[in-house]
Formats: sequence, C-alpha cells, structure tokens
Amino acid sequence: MVKNYRNALQKLWKGLCDVYTVKTIRNPANGRDESTEAQVLQKQPCRLSFSSISSTTEQDSAPLTQQSLKLFLDKSVAIPPGSKIVVTQEGQTNAYAQSGPPAVYSVHQEIMLVPFERYA
Repeated sequence: MVKNYRNALQKLWKGLCDVYTVKTIRNPANGRDESTEAQVLQKQPCRLSFSSISSTTEQDSAPLTQQSLKLFLDKSVAIPPGSKIVVTQEGQTNAYAQSGPPAVYSVHQEIMLVPFERYA
C-alpha cells in the first residue's frame, strides 16, 4: 500500500532540485582556508507547490497576501540546514532556502521555503 502511495505521489513530481552548501577548502596556491559553494545533491525529483495566504488586522484596510512555498521530495533525501536549494520546474529555475525543519511523512517530506538571499 505504501509503495502504491509513493508511486502515485511521485508521478506529481515534475521538478528537479539541486542542493548547495558552503564548504571550507584549503587553497593550494596561497595556503588559506577559503569558503566555496559545493553541490551536495543533484537532480532530485521534487514538486514545488505555491499557495497564497491572506491576513488582515483591525488597522489594515486591505488584506496582506503572502505566498507560501513548499517543496515535496522523497523522505530519504537529507538537505543540510543553511543550504541553497535550486528548483527547476515548468521551465523556471529559482533558488530557495529552507525556512524550518522538514515535515516527514511515510513516503515523502515537505519543506517550507523562502527565496534564497545568502548563506547564513
């Protein structure tokens, strides 16, 4: 039953994501430790989901609308905290950051995302 659920869910995953972190390496030319971006995962099947959230307060004259971004991928994929997650879906490629710990379910995980600005 879980296998059937996993297969059905993964058929919806039309995107691919690459994950990058910052690693410190020693530069052989000058002997210094330098930070560099390194790819830790490549072409992981995923699905990026968008939803809008409206909220109002007593002082607002118009509702404030925010976009919520959620990434669905296999539960076995480990994304290190502070990573840059580059998602390509529907012909668009965008960089995001994980905004909190993943919600892990029986066959998948859901990660809330925010636009990537810089490494923490």
